Amino acid sequence: MHHMKKDALVDIIRNAGFRATKPRRTLLTYLQKTRLPQTILEIADGLKDSIDQVTVYRIVEAFTKAGLVRQIDLRMGRPRYEIADARDHHHVVCVRCERIEDFIGCDSDHLADKALKQVKGFSHITGHSLEFFGLCNSCVKQGPTLQAA
Repeated sequence: MHHMKKDALVDIIRNAGFRATKPRRTLLTYLQKTRLPQTILEIADGLKDSIDQVTVYRIVEAFTKAGLVRQIDLRMGRPRYEIADARDHHHVVCVRCERIEDFIGCDSDHLADKALKQVKGFSHITGHSLEFFGLCNSCVKQGPTLQAA
């Protein structure tokens, strides 16, 4: 869903059951352009000239429930949000400086099959989340740190 034209955004928003208002289009466009998952405050700050924080929160919450936006837990004390797109991408997060990088693919079909063979109470996987945590190259050069769990 990267860098779509206005008409495509309007269709996406309408197909999710919403009116394609200017604030909704603006927020979805902003999330398309951001490279990394954003907190509500970061989104609101990026859109402060066009949308107030309460409206940002309401739109993000509605879009998350509708599957247009994905909530990501990167263990930073606050959820982050990104556009929900077709790419099977995940994140590697530095536990010291909070640097975030994307990586693509995780062989989720194989992992889902393996998981379903090990559990008794499930027969279908509908989604997944995968994040890795460690130290980025810059933080490794700075020396030892407490290891995050």
